[in-house]
Amino acid sequence: MGTATRSQLQQLKHVWVDAGIIPDTACWTALTGGRTNLAWKVQINARTSFVCKLFVPNTATPIFANDAAREVLALRTLSGKNIAPNLVAFQNSSVGESLVYKHLTGGPWRDDVTPVAKLMARLHEILPPDGLPTGPVGPAALVADGLAMIDQMPREKLPSDLRQTCCIPADADLPAARRVFVHGDIVPGNILDTPDGLRLIDWQCPSIGDPSLDIAMFLSPAMQVLYGHRPLTIDEVACFLNVYQQESGDEQTVTRYRALAPLYHWRMAIYCHWKASCGDHDYAAAAAVETALLQKA
Repeated sequence: MGTATRSQLQQLKHVWVDAGIIPDTACWTALTGGRTNLAWKVQINARTSFVCKLFVPNTATPIFANDAAREVLALRTLSGKNIAPNLVAFQNSSVGESLVYKHLTGGPWRDDVTPVAKLMARLHEILPPDGLPTGPVGPAALVADGLAMIDQMPREKLPSDLRQTCCIPADADLPAARRVFVHGDIVPGNILDTPDGLRLIDWQCPSIGDPSLDIAMFLSPAMQVLYGHRPLTIDEVACFLNVYQQESGDEQTVTRYRALAPLYHWRMAIYCHWKASCGDHDYAAAAAVETALLQKA
């Protein structure tokens, strides 16, 4: 996550004070941990605090959108469902797109995959709102994502073995994909452990898509490492998939994920190399752990 200038922060404060949402006496404290946008905890009084999020423009990547409208749509849909923070307001002003939602007390998710599987299964049962785009579904779409990123990189930035797509299952060999409400970025940094259970934040890239997309994102060793966690063990992956299947009753999605896992790892390894080629050097180590798992798949 970048750092706001003093001028940006002052403008943002004026926007929300003028809107009557945040009093000028509120205390703003910068939040860290995110990788794209700017966020502050805003203490209104002893009992009430908000989060104000300022979107940084032109920061979408080949896998992750950064769409304020999608986040607003998602948060409105999930209000009161104990999955995401409750939206307070959204504004598009001279300082940029920003939103305010109620602050959640708690800390980052740590080790237990069971509640994450249960939360994901609950999300995938909620009717997605109209207006979300369709996410990639099936082998051809995943391969297209990977090849598009390869085309954007200097040849020397990508190991030669990743230039070859791995074994691609035929759509006819896969169970049909459900179309569900997909978060799109369920990584450790976006899972908060609150006194009332886990909650998901950072809804800037939701879609209507294959639920295996969310499964693959959470189980990705690269995404675990990038957010300060270790890669999940074989037993933890098996536990996650078993709990997800029990909670959702969706054996087909688990079967789809297992079949598509090599492609998901391949696409993520390429993405990490793409990010490293753009100057985000911590993605190089993430690429290594993703590639190591791909080689075992």
